[in-house]
Amino acid sequence: MDDRQTDDRDDRRDEVLRALVEEHIRTGEPVSSKNVLESTGLPVSGATIRNELASLEREGFAVQPHTSAGRVPTARAYRYYVDHLSPTKLHNPTQRRISDFFATMHVELGRLLKATTELLTDLTQYPSVAIGPGATGEIVRATHLVQTGAKTALLVVVTASGRVSQELCRLPEPMTAKELERAEEVLVRSVVGKEISSTSDFALRSVEVSAPVRAALSVVENALRDASARTADVYVGGTRQMATVWDNLTTVQRVLEVLEREATLLSMLGGAEGTSIRIGDELPTDDVDLAVVSTGYEIAAGGGRVGVIGPMRMDYRKVISAVEGVSRELGDRMAD
Repeated sequence: MDDRQTDDRDDRRDEVLRALVEEHIRTGEPVSSKNVLESTGLPVSGATIRNELASLEREGFAVQPHTSAGRVPTARAYRYYVDHLSPTKLHNPTQRRISDFFATMHVELGRLLKATTELLTDLTQYPSVAIGPGATGEIVRATHLVQTGAKTALLVVVTASGRVSQELCRLPEPMTAKELERAEEVLVRSVVGKEISSTSDFALRSVEVSAPVRAALSVVENALRDASARTADVYVGGTRQMATVWDNLTTVQRVLEVLEREATLLSMLGGAEGTSIRIGDELPTDDVDLAVVSTGYEIAAGGGRVGVIGPMRMDYRKVISAVEGVSRELGDRMAD
């Protein structure tokens, strides 16, 4: 067999594999050789297509649920398919919908990210996740102390990205409203416009103020560091879609358990630059029919990720373009 014949055979194999994956994504049913032939329009016989499918099965790209049934792609087939996808642009109506959403959404970061998950779910019909950037390294835009009791105050910190953190401060001794007001004045002067982290030192303890105010500022400074050390916030949307996405109730329950574990979600979406597509056993879950498409977004003080979670037979073209489009608009919105 010469090189050209080999190339033709490889191209045909790739076309058959692509059709196998896309037909199964479309129907959810085993794919027959007739389905593949109609989908590809290849100038070959049905027997040739059957031979190609049998070959893909031997190579671990397909399985046959029953001897009389068609084939179903494996995780390996989805991986190959995704790795060879050409870039897909968003349709204009979808792009306008995303742009309009962010143009009219004027809320703090947490609410924006939660709304973003609902937008992604509406666009893709799959559950979605957004991970906030966390407070470490952010610039403080505003800070307030709100008295909640004689010996307690709520520290509210607003960062340049719009993130709002709240920490309950237990004061060492009772404070009057005037003393708390003085503590807030010092706090604003010392903290606003500066970066916060778990090692920040705003020298609040050295300010010349009364003993009760100084003691309160010491507690507040610790609370500031605690706020910056919090793990990134995780927002999940579209769980109501799950019963229609996975038709097996046992799988639905297992996916719900995954979505409830914040550390697992962070691991599933994190750790990669650019767009990440993780399928089946590439994920930190045991034998669950899952695939995750995610990508990062950048804002002034850091970055986070947005992603979509679905079965391995998700519509990858649609999901990838939606996730990337939403991420791009989210970053642009926060940069304004």
